Amino acid sequence: MIRTLKGKISAVYICLVLMIAVVGFTSVISFHILSKSIDGLMVNNYKSINTVNNMIEAIDGQNIAILSYLNNNEQIGTNLFYKNSDEFYKWYNIEANNITEIGERDYVTKINDEYIKYMTLFSDIQEIKNNQGKDKALDFYNKKVSAQYTDLKNELKGLSSLNEKAMFNGKNNVTNDTIATMYIILGLSTVAVVGGFFISTFFINRFLKPVYILTECVKSVKEGYLHQEIPVVSTDEVGLLAHEFNKMTKRLQQFEYSSKGKLLEEKNKSLAIVKSISDPLIVLDTDCKVILLNDACEDIFGIKEIDALNKHFLESINNRELYEYISSVYGEEHEKRAEKIMNLKIREKDYYFNIIATAIEDRNLNIYGIVVLFQNVTKLKQIEKIKSDFMATISHELKTPLTSIMMGLSLVADKKIGSLSEKQESIIKTIREDGERLSSLVNELLQLSKIESDKALFNIKSCSIIGIIENCIKRFNDQAVDKEVNLYYEASEKLPKILVDPDKISWVLNNLVSNALKYVNAGDEILVKAFAEGNKIFVSVIDTGVGIPAEYQKRIFNKFVQVKGSDLEMRGSGLGLAIAKEIVETHGGQIWCESKLDVGSTFTFAIPVAN
Repeated sequence: MIRTLKGKISAVYICLVLMIAVVGFTSVISFHILSKSIDGLMVNNYKSINTVNNMIEAIDGQNIAILSYLNNNEQIGTNLFYKNSDEFYKWYNIEANNITEIGERDYVTKINDEYIKYMTLFSDIQEIKNNQGKDKALDFYNKKVSAQYTDLKNELKGLSSLNEKAMFNGKNNVTNDTIATMYIILGLSTVAVVGGFFISTFFINRFLKPVYILTECVKSVKEGYLHQEIPVVSTDEVGLLAHEFNKMTKRLQQFEYSSKGKLLEEKNKSLAIVKSISDPLIVLDTDCKVILLNDACEDIFGIKEIDALNKHFLESINNRELYEYISSVYGEEHEKRAEKIMNLKIREKDYYFNIIATAIEDRNLNIYGIVVLFQNVTKLKQIEKIKSDFMATISHELKTPLTSIMMGLSLVADKKIGSLSEKQESIIKTIREDGERLSSLVNELLQLSKIESDKALFNIKSCSIIGIIENCIKRFNDQAVDKEVNLYYEASEKLPKILVDPDKISWVLNNLVSNALKYVNAGDEILVKAFAEGNKIFVSVIDTGVGIPAEYQKRIFNKFVQVKGSDLEMRGSGLGLAIAKEIVETHGGQIWCESKLDVGSTFTFAIPVAN
C-alpha cells in the first residue's frame, strides 16, 4: 500500500499518463499512415499544378511582350519577354525535379521542346520586323507564333490535368482512411477523458480532505485561537504536516506568554538609550504632537515630558521660527532631513543649537514622525566669539602704532629729515613694503571682524550690478593699462536688480579683480562677466593668468590660506577671499573658484535677485 502523498499522486498521474499514451500512440500511428497518403496528394501533385500555373502566367506575359514589341515598344517588349522567359525556366526546373506520376516526364520533355520552338519564333519575328516591316511581322505572329503559343499552353494544361486526376484518385483512399482513424481516436479519447475525470476526482477529493481540515485550523489560529489541534488521519506528508502544526501551535502559546515581556524589555532599553543622550531630543508625530522627549530636553527647555506628551510642539516650545523649520521636512519639495544652526533664547539665556530634524519613514516611504536632535554648540559659539573679539582687539591695538611707523617711514623715504644712501633706501623700501603688507593684513582683520559681528548692520538696498561692475573697471583701468592687461566686462543691460549692500559687494568684486591683476602677465586678459539664471545674478572674474593648483581650490576661501608653488606665494594676506566669502554668504549667495595652471582662473559669486 502506498503511504506517502507523493506516491499516491504519482500513481494517479501514472494512470492518466498511460491512458494519454495509448491515445497518443494510436494517433501517431494513424497520422503516420495518413501522412504518407497525403504526402503525394497535398505536396507533390499540388506543387506540380502550382508550377504549371506559374509557367502559363510566364508564357502569357511573353505573349503580351511580343504584342508590345510589334506595337513599336521594342525595348519594353524585349525586356518583358526575356524576364518572363527567366520566370518560365525557374518554374520549369522545379517541375522537372518533381516527377511523381506516370506520363508526367513525357509532358515535361515535350513542353521543353515546344518552348524552345516558341523562343526561336520570337527571334524570327524580330528579324522579320527589322527586315520586312511591322505588317509582315504581325502576319508571321498570327500564323506561326500564336499557334505555337496555343500548343505550348495546351501541353501545360495537359500536365496540370494529369496531376489533378492523380489528386482526385488519391482523395477517396485518404478520405476512407481518415474516417476510420477518426472513429478509433474518438473512441479512445472518450474512454480516456471519462476514465481520467472519475479517477482524478475520486483521488483528489480523498487526498485534499486533510488539507481542507488543515486550512480551516490555520484560519482559526490566525484569528487568535492558538488552542486548535488538527486530527491526524493519515501517515503521509499531510499527516506529518498536521502533526508539526500541532507542535507549532503549542510553541506559539508559549511564545505568546513570553514575547510580551521581551517586547516590553526592548522598549525600556530603547527609552533608556534615548533618555541618556546628553543633547535634547524630541520625537513628534505627523501632527507635530510630542511623542517623546529626553531628560536633557526637560532640563534645558524647562518642560516635563508628562505635561508635553500628546500636545502640539508650540504648546511646549513656543518658537514659531523653530516650528516652521522642523515642519519643513514634511514637504515633498524638501529633503527628508534638515540641519541648521539656530540661536534660541531660553529662560533669558542664549543658546546655540545645531538642530537636526529627520523624518521617520515606514517601509512604503510614508512619513509617520520626526526626530529632532538639538546639538548644543553654545560653547563653540562662545569660543568663536572670544576668538573674533581677540582678533578685533589685536587688530585695533596694532593699527595705531603701525600707522605711526608707516608715517615715519614715509618721512624717511621722502628724505624730509635727511638724505639716505643707496643701501639705506633699499632697506627702507623693504621695511615699507612689509609695513604695507602688515597694514593690509590688519585692515582685512578688522573688516572680517566687523562682518562677523555686525552682519545685521549691512546697508541693504536694491541696486544694479552693472553700476558696481563699471565702477570696478574704472578703478583698476589705469593699473591694467600699466601692466598691459586687457580689462573689460560683458553684461546684458536688462539684468534684474539685486538686494545687497553695494559697498560690500563692490569690495568683493574689487578684491577679485585686484587678485586677478596680481597673477596675470603682460598680454593677458581679465573679463568681468555678469548674467542672470533662475532667480540669481552670477558675476564671474575670468583671467588668463598663471592659475591655481587643484589642491588649493577648495581651501582658498579659508582664513590665512596662501597658495604655495612657483611664484604664487606671498602675494596676499590670505584673508581677502575669506572676507569675500563671508560677505557673499551673508547676502544669501555662494562663491567658488575654477582654475587650471598656466590657463587661468574663474572666480564666480551668485547673489539672489531682488523681489
